[in-house]
Amino acid sequence: MEAQPHSSEHTSVQYRKKAISYDLNQRLVRPRQQAIYDLFAKLFPPQPNWKVLDLGVNGSLESRDEYFFEASYPYLHNVVGSGLEDANYFSRFFPETTYVQGDRSGRLPFADNEFDVVFCNAVIEHVGGNAAQAGFLREIFRVSKRCFVSTPNRWFPIEMHTVLPLVHYLPTPMYRKIFQTLGFEFFSKEENLNLLDRRAFRALVPNEPNIKMCGVPFLGFTANIVLARGAVEN
Repeated sequence: MEAQPHSSEHTSVQYRKKAISYDLNQRLVRPRQQAIYDLFAKLFPPQPNWKVLDLGVNGSLESRDEYFFEASYPYLHNVVGSGLEDANYFSRFFPETTYVQGDRSGRLPFADNEFDVVFCNAVIEHVGGNAAQAGFLREIFRVSKRCFVSTPNRWFPIEMHTVLPLVHYLPTPMYRKIFQTLGFEFFSKEENLNLLDRRAFRALVPNEPNIKMCGVPFLGFTANIVLARGAVEN
């Protein structure tokens, strides 16, 4: 599996070096994070006996609030975090949780249907092309009975990783070339950033039943798209 930045992927060293305005990104991200968690809690009301996987944890985030899922979820003793890095700050901030480090093999280190629900935010756009993204979803489906997978909407006016406005509306080869020209070499590559809209997201698993597609509104636009499988609240 490719790199799995957490929902606060914008705080990575790469992003801090490359973003036009980290402070602007913070102002855009924090309200969206709360809206994403609120939607999760609506679709999958937290249950005290559910085993939950937060997939894509970045253990190096130095602020407790940046782990916005754990900062809000009420039953942390049933939460397992997983990412490609050491647990580091994640385990310090949330000692009640368990952390399992993954790898890049393409297979999640968990048994079939091990989790009642998987929460995965701002990860799928970083795992590669559409074939890799579809495989990533199938792995999530394999290990869980339900899942909530969120990704930034390609048609939100500001591209959240670079904070560039509207450039990503251009055909993909063109916006990748502009990213590269402006110094965003990392995010110009498909294996590091492959943006999705609602149709492309749903098309990754065209024959999968019991899927609900949702949008997270922000500033009058759909900021994030959510693929929810097995939602309790409809």
